[in-house]
Amino acid sequence: MVYDEQVPATPIARAEPLRDAVYARIVELFWSGAYPPGTAVTEAALSRELDVSRTPVREALLRLEAEGVLRSALARGFTVRPLDRREASELYPILGALESLAVRTAGTPSAARVRDLERILANLEDCTDPVRRWRLDSDWHATLVTASGNQQLEEMVARVRTNLSRYELTYMRETVDRTEPDRQHLEVLVEFASGENERAAQLLSAHWDAGMRAVLTWLDQTGD
Repeated sequence: MVYDEQVPATPIARAEPLRDAVYARIVELFWSGAYPPGTAVTEAALSRELDVSRTPVREALLRLEAEGVLRSALARGFTVRPLDRREASELYPILGALESLAVRTAGTPSAARVRDLERILANLEDCTDPVRRWRLDSDWHATLVTASGNQQLEEMVARVRTNLSRYELTYMRETVDRTEPDRQHLEVLVEFASGENERAAQLLSAHWDAGMRAVLTWLDQTGD
């Protein structure tokens, strides 16, 4: 597998709440490809890189371990958990079910939300950079989910999505054709914008099922 060359982290802005800012910055590093699956992660190295004390770094790493992204290594810090076929086959249906529930309970979307979904989708369809594409894809799905107004559901989706990012990002880096996912996004949007929430939820569930099957096939082919 080929990953982007690691780049220095941007120091944490002191005006931000430190605990949340450190967590967000470490997640950004994982998304950038700086820490691919299997990579060792230590508090000391990250605290130097982010120019913060080790305490908020440790809290962030423990949070990522709880979310399934990291695995603790006795006396050696953490490692980014490797890709695992069984885990992927369990995570995708969970995310599909949660997002579908959000769409079912969202009510009729506002015109502003529909415009946001259309704008993000247009940018997504034109994007070839895998990291930016994944961010846009995440934004699009988050815009669907937040329409539910259910904060607990939003947080659950975010946790699963963070864990699943290991699979999504690695897969997007190594595959090129995204025509089918983009078509599926548009189908969901058309139904959702028309107030056909049940149909949109069914299409969204099918979208995640298709994504899972594609990733599992790719994992089988690459031997991960």
